[in-house]
Amino acid sequence: MKLLFTSDLHGEIHLFHQLSSLATASSSEAMIIGGDLLPSFPPSKRYEDMVPNQKFFIDRFLSPFLNRTLKTTSVQQIFLIPGNWDLGYPYIFKESIEGIIDLNQRSYRLRNGYELIGYPFVPPTPFRPKDYEKMDDREAPWPSQKNPSYILSSDQTGQLTPIDPFLYLRGRETIEEDLDRLPIPLSPKRTVYIMHSPPFGTPLDLIQGGKSAGSRSIKNFIKRSQPLLTLHGHIHESPDLSGVYMDRIGVTVSVNPGQSGGSGREVGNLHAVTFEMERIEETLAHTCLKRMRMH
Repeated sequence: MKLLFTSDLHGEIHLFHQLSSLATASSSEAMIIGGDLLPSFPPSKRYEDMVPNQKFFIDRFLSPFLNRTLKTTSVQQIFLIPGNWDLGYPYIFKESIEGIIDLNQRSYRLRNGYELIGYPFVPPTPFRPKDYEKMDDREAPWPSQKNPSYILSSDQTGQLTPIDPFLYLRGRETIEEDLDRLPIPLSPKRTVYIMHSPPFGTPLDLIQGGKSAGSRSIKNFIKRSQPLLTLHGHIHESPDLSGVYMDRIGVTVSVNPGQSGGSGREVGNLHAVTFEMERIEETLAHTCLKRMRMH
């Protein structure tokens, strides 16, 4: 079974168009988008306009795009999880669309018997949206925070509620605690986790300056559970900095394709991977990068 994975498109329409072309060229049967698929900043640059702008993007572009992809390519199913910027993510599923599947902390068994499980949360970032952030564990350090930060209001209006990020995050369960409550797969050796944050201290989570910005808890979870494959995003620049988009943690293969940026005259090329589920290492291919080495 041929799969296509990407992450961190951030509402960049040219990247979505490249994704559709890749789906056709690769004859992929399923598409996975691993978070941060909606526009981050609205044209006004006001946080208050973020969710209305994301809802507009969903109605005018994303929903038609996903429907068209299912009708005009070999893709039969599209799996999604939110990323830390996707406060408007629930609006994607305001109407049920056959073939578009929400994997947010859920599992799905493919027809070939393999299982997909999604997890969106990332450790605290310096950014203000906090719906999909949690403390990594009770001891892990944080970057500096901006106060106020914001979460989506609970009244379905799309408004943001200002919060104190320290009080808010300390009052939530941690990623470490969360991972123990994910659906339990029938067989880890036939399970793929889609996790927006990459594992900490690997070639998949490097930021400028050579620091790691991934999740310690996710790395420990992978070490402990040893699934077949984990797919990540969040840290766009890591593959360019490390020269590696895949790593091995025990017997698990972990992948972060990264993502390009830019618009207008600096339009970037889509960072994505394709692979056959039954032969991952032999078939894994990146749209822009060569696999330079295996850790």
